[in-house]
Amino acid sequence: MTSVGNSATILLVDDDEALRRFVQRILIQQGFHVIQASNGAEALGVASAYAQPVDLLLTDVIMPKVNGLVLAQRLLQERPHIGVLYMSGYVEKSMLLAKHPESMLIQKPFTPDALIAAVRQVLASDKPK
Repeated sequence: MTSVGNSATILLVDDDEALRRFVQRILIQQGFHVIQASNGAEALGVASAYAQPVDLLLTDVIMPKVNGLVLAQRLLQERPHIGVLYMSGYVEKSMLLAKHPESMLIQKPFTPDALIAAVRQVLASDKPK
């Protein structure tokens, strides 16, 4: 995985366009490269077409078509070094972590500082190479 520096590429996935634009703006202001999708199915296509490494999947959990958990499982099969950060206003952290103990979740609503701290924490975590 890329170092904690802000050169990381983040795949941002959320079906709420306003939230997606807000999060994208925060990440770009911090120097991250952001590619985005409005749902899990679209994200799979975007990731497949993107030839460069993706360092982090930042995804909503509850979305139409393909939810965030299924999206992460599929992307991890293709890109095993990708970090995953879930965001949700509905899923309890304890419920998600019981099923996916390696996961991180940021609860909506969140502040820009909390988002950046969570993103940096996942990017800094050691994943098997």
